[in-house]
Amino acid sequence: MNVFKKTVTLAAAVSLVCLSSAGAMAANKLIVKDSTGNTDKFVVTDTSRIGLGTSAPGAGIEIVATTSPENMIKVQGNGTTQGAGFVGYTNKGANNLPLSGDRLGFMYYGAMYNGTAYHTAGFAATAGADWTTTSAPTGFVFSTTPSGTATRVDRLAITSSGFVGIGTTAPATKLDVSGAIRLNSTGAKGACGAANSGALWLDQAVNPNILYICAGAGGTPVWRTITLN
Repeated sequence: MNVFKKTVTLAAAVSLVCLSSAGAMAANKLIVKDSTGNTDKFVVTDTSRIGLGTSAPGAGIEIVATTSPENMIKVQGNGTTQGAGFVGYTNKGANNLPLSGDRLGFMYYGAMYNGTAYHTAGFAATAGADWTTTSAPTGFVFSTTPSGTATRVDRLAITSSGFVGIGTTAPATKLDVSGAIRLNSTGAKGACGAANSGALWLDQAVNPNILYICAGAGGTPVWRTITLN
């Protein structure tokens, strides 16, 4: 094995840094091992992949850890950067802007089993219409996976118009629900005023047959009632 090795002392621990040129380790051009010199802790491959806790990263950056906080990514911002954040872009090449329905970015969660990745919950940002340099409509879609399948189902959408859909990805109003809505109020309904005008309250404990609406006809809103038979 044709490998050039350099030993670097870090504080009280000794780590082994290997720069490989040919042979069995040629795919990993930079390797940082643990203090024993036996386990790869950090690698950079010749395909521009970075592995932390794995010598065979399957993505641009892959972290494999069995303990916390090694299994997390932590970013700290300051007063200049206005906190910490993440920025992701889609790139369709020169002079090509996203088209309606294009996925702009995503974050999915799930599990690995026998080498297969199951991405069973997450969210994605999508283009709400064809983009121009002065109009870039964007929305979000949130997905989960029901019992009995391993395929994600879109559950909630926020469109570029600010419409929210539950059970539908094409809401036609500010709130569009495909299915029933349950009001399960058991505590005190509180005061009714201008700040919560339009609120609905169905008392499930004391008066289960009365629907309360905070509303006013030209004056101060008050709780009004509708008796349900």
